[in-house]
Amino acid sequence: MLCNTVSHYPDGVDPMIFFQDISLDKIDIMNTYNQLISQGKYIEANKFISQQKDICGYFADFFNAIENRIYNLQKHLLDKPPKENPFISHKILDTELEELSDELPIEEGMFWI
Repeated sequence: MLCNTVSHYPDGVDPMIFFQDISLDKIDIMNTYNQLISQGKYIEANKFISQQKDICGYFADFFNAIENRIYNLQKHLLDKPPKENPFISHKILDTELEELSDELPIEEGMFWI
Protein backbone atom coordinates (compact mmCIF):
# COMPACT_ATOMS: atom_id res chain seq x y z
CA MET A 1 0.00 0.00 0.00
CA LEU A 2 1.28 3.45 -0.81
CA CYS A 3 0.25 5.17 2.41
CA ASN A 4 -1.45 4.03 5.58
CA THR A 5 -5.20 4.62 5.31
CA VAL A 6 -5.93 3.70 8.95
CA SER A 7 -6.51 6.54 11.38
CA HIS A 8 -5.52 6.05 15.03
CA TYR A 9 -7.03 9.33 16.26
CA PRO A 10 -7.79 10.03 19.13
CA ASP A 11 -5.84 7.08 20.55
CA GLY A 12 -2.70 8.06 18.66
CA VAL A 13 -1.20 10.52 16.23
CA ASP A 14 -1.51 9.55 12.58
CA PRO A 15 1.79 9.56 10.69
CA MET A 16 2.33 12.37 8.22
CA ILE A 17 2.18 11.51 4.53
CA PHE A 18 5.14 12.82 2.58
CA PHE A 19 5.21 13.35 -1.16
CA GLN A 20 8.29 13.31 -3.31
CA ASP A 21 9.18 13.36 -6.97
CA ILE A 22 9.30 10.03 -8.73
CA SER A 23 12.84 8.92 -9.38
CA LEU A 24 13.82 8.22 -12.98
CA ASP A 25 14.07 4.49 -12.36
CA LYS A 26 10.33 4.46 -11.49
CA ILE A 27 9.17 6.57 -14.44
CA ASP A 28 7.91 3.48 -16.28
CA ILE A 29 5.57 2.74 -13.38
CA MET A 30 4.09 6.22 -13.55
CA ASN A 31 3.80 6.07 -17.34
CA THR A 32 1.87 2.79 -17.08
CA TYR A 33 -0.36 4.24 -14.36
CA ASN A 34 -1.08 7.38 -16.41
CA GLN A 35 -1.87 5.30 -19.52
CA LEU A 36 -4.39 3.22 -17.55
CA ILE A 37 -6.00 6.41 -16.22
CA SER A 38 -6.17 7.97 -19.70
CA GLN A 39 -7.91 4.79 -20.96
CA GLY A 40 -10.49 5.09 -18.18
CA LYS A 41 -9.29 1.93 -16.43
CA TYR A 42 -9.39 3.45 -12.95
CA ILE A 43 -9.75 0.21 -10.98
CA GLU A 44 -6.86 -1.39 -12.85
CA ALA A 45 -4.77 1.73 -12.37
CA ASN A 46 -5.45 1.73 -8.64
CA LYS A 47 -4.60 -1.97 -8.32
CA PHE A 48 -1.42 -1.45 -10.33
CA ILE A 49 -0.16 1.55 -8.35
CA SER A 50 -1.11 -0.06 -5.02
CA GLN A 51 1.29 -2.92 -5.73
CA GLN A 52 4.25 -0.58 -6.20
CA LYS A 53 6.71 0.38 -3.48
CA ASP A 54 8.24 3.75 -2.64
CA ILE A 55 5.69 5.70 -4.66
CA CYS A 56 3.35 8.12 -2.96
CA GLY A 57 0.99 10.50 -4.71
CA TYR A 58 -2.58 11.62 -4.98
CA PHE A 59 -3.90 8.12 -5.48
CA ALA A 60 -7.05 6.46 -4.07
CA ASP A 61 -5.33 5.35 -0.86
CA PHE A 62 -4.31 8.95 -0.11
CA PHE A 63 -7.90 10.15 -0.42
CA ASN A 64 -9.11 7.18 1.65
CA ALA A 65 -6.58 8.11 4.36
CA ILE A 66 -7.82 11.72 4.43
CA GLU A 67 -11.44 10.56 4.53
CA ASN A 68 -10.74 8.16 7.42
CA ARG A 69 -8.93 10.85 9.40
CA ILE A 70 -11.80 13.30 8.93
CA TYR A 71 -14.34 10.61 9.90
CA ASN A 72 -12.44 9.71 13.09
CA LEU A 73 -12.08 13.38 14.07
CA GLN A 74 -15.81 14.00 13.51
CA LYS A 75 -16.73 10.89 15.51
CA HIS A 76 -14.43 11.94 18.35
CA LEU A 77 -15.89 15.45 18.46
CA LEU A 78 -19.48 14.18 18.36
CA ASP A 79 -18.81 11.67 21.17
CA LYS A 80 -17.37 14.30 23.50
CA PRO A 81 -19.81 15.65 26.09
CA PRO A 82 -20.89 19.24 25.44
CA LYS A 83 -18.97 21.90 27.33
CA GLU A 84 -20.78 24.23 29.64
CA ASN A 85 -20.25 27.92 29.04
CA PRO A 86 -17.33 28.84 31.32
CA PHE A 87 -17.86 32.59 30.88
CA ILE A 88 -20.12 34.91 32.84
CA SER A 89 -20.78 38.54 32.07
CA HIS A 90 -22.25 40.79 34.71
CA LYS A 91 -22.09 44.58 34.78
CA ILE A 92 -21.53 45.85 38.26
CA LEU A 93 -19.63 48.72 39.80
CA ASP A 94 -16.57 48.03 41.91
CA THR A 95 -18.40 49.38 44.93
CA GLU A 96 -21.25 46.90 44.38
CA LEU A 97 -18.91 43.93 44.00
CA GLU A 98 -18.45 43.42 47.71
CA GLU A 99 -22.21 43.61 48.33
CA LEU A 100 -23.03 41.14 45.54
CA SER A 101 -20.15 38.73 46.09
CA ASP A 102 -22.33 36.53 48.30
CA GLU A 103 -25.15 36.45 45.73
CA LEU A 104 -23.18 35.70 42.52
CA PRO A 105 -22.57 32.04 41.76
CA ILE A 106 -18.80 31.60 41.59
CA GLU A 107 -17.64 28.23 40.33
CA GLU A 108 -14.22 26.77 39.73
CA GLY A 109 -13.01 27.24 36.16
CA MET A 110 -15.27 30.25 35.54
CA PHE A 111 -13.86 33.24 33.66
CA TRP A 112 -15.19 36.71 34.35
CA ILE A 113 -15.48 39.23 31.52
